[in-house]
Amino acid sequence: MNDQKNTLLAIVLSAIVLIGWQFYFGLPQMEKQKQAQQQQQQAQQPGAPPAPGTPSQQQAPGTAPPPAPGQPSVGPAQAMTRETALAASPRVRIETPSVLGSIALKGARIDDVSLIKYRETVDPTSPAVVLLAPSGSPHPFYAEFGWSPPSGATVKLPNSDTVWRQDGSGALTVGKPVTLVWDNGEGLEFRRTIGIDDKYMFTIKDEAVNKGAAPVTLYPYALIARHGTPQTLGYYILHEGLIGVFGDKGLQEETYSNVEKQKTISFAAANS
Repeated sequence: MNDQKNTLLAIVLSAIVLIGWQFYFGLPQMEKQKQAQQQQQQAQQPGAPPAPGTPSQQQAPGTAPPPAPGQPSVGPAQAMTRETALAASPRVRIETPSVLGSIALKGARIDDVSLIKYRETVDPTSPAVVLLAPSGSPHPFYAEFGWSPPSGATVKLPNSDTVWRQDGSGALTVGKPVTLVWDNGEGLEFRRTIGIDDKYMFTIKDEAVNKGAAPVTLYPYALIARHGTPQTLGYYILHEGLIGVFGDKGLQEETYSNVEKQKTISFAAANS
């Protein structure tokens, strides 16, 4: 009986400690973080002055990322709403039981994905969770694919500004992939076939058709890009940041604040 009482007492005291910590420390920290994010978003609006203490040279969400391999560099983009950024490119709809969104024909990026089975809050009528967002929007996060030439080669390749055309018509649905096509006008035709299953798995097939007489060497690449820092809860029992296994150190966890503070983090090379 005494053991049960002691166990119940320990549970109650632990609950009081957790609730007290959250009330006096957790909630104020989350409120400060929310205010900082609001100030950052206001500073990103066109014509708005930089937030106090924000370095002018720091890359903010909504600005252009470093160019992908083989791609020309581009200047910084003006911050805009998600809706305006989506409207900046012709699109192919994505419609499945789990995912709604679109593919940008400009750049042939997958940059508009919402998880319609998951909501932002416990309210079933709240907005669906937005996973991917286009470059130029407040929180860019997208998947990009392309080709790189060998060093010294001058091959006209598709980049983030290339407008592809859809071969056929209709939305990307389960069992109905879409094919995007772009011709460089110099004997190379690029074809990208994108499929999706009834859950969340995208399948990408890239092809380059050489219609010229001379051989061409190309290297495919794929990347998932995120600009800036995503919104975080700041809850002490959660890790919010980067994770990975590098070299002999095992699991590495780096918080966003640590990455921002150090700017550059080095890891030992992984053993083969």
